[in-house]
Amino acid sequence: AVHINGFVRKGRDTWMWVGRRAASKATYPGLLDQFVAGGQPTGMTYQENALKECQEEASCPPEILDNLRPCGQVSYRYATRRGLSTKVINVYDLEVPSDFQPYNGDGEVAEFMLMPMEEVLDSIRNDLAQWKPNSALTVVDFAVRHGYIGPDDDEYNEITHLLRAGVDVSWLTQMHHGTTCTL
Repeated sequence: AVHINGFVRKGRDTWMWVGRRAASKATYPGLLDQFVAGGQPTGMTYQENALKECQEEASCPPEILDNLRPCGQVSYRYATRRGLSTKVINVYDLEVPSDFQPYNGDGEVAEFMLMPMEEVLDSIRNDLAQWKPNSALTVVDFAVRHGYIGPDDDEYNEITHLLRAGVDVSWLTQMHHGTTCTL
């Protein structure tokens, strides 16, 4: 899979584009999601897929896509009827101009919201059940890489270890609305 963090710099502040999944999606309908994300088709590189998904899901023009940067991987696990499933997300960052307005081209996104990074993290801390679980992990990875969560934060070592070691997110899929978590 590929997940793309779309973001804007406004002075010293970072704002993140967050998508809300369409109600028609078979999995996690209506939940908050990455700016762009998609499964990995056979015969396509991760970079090609990230570019394709940016064009389909957010209608990104070619000149913006020159800013697409690979940023590593996030891994996670979850329980299925057949046992534990391990997944890896290839993470990309895409800095977009402040006047860019994404619009969905494939029907998978109900809306895009441009939110200050602090507000995005508050949403994950205080209303995690509103997020697609693996997308919340990708946002936390972005927050670590961009200094919003740092070595002096209480859970930094655990967070950074789990992002690479394959955190078990089974509990996230069973959460009820309003549950809180700590970062």
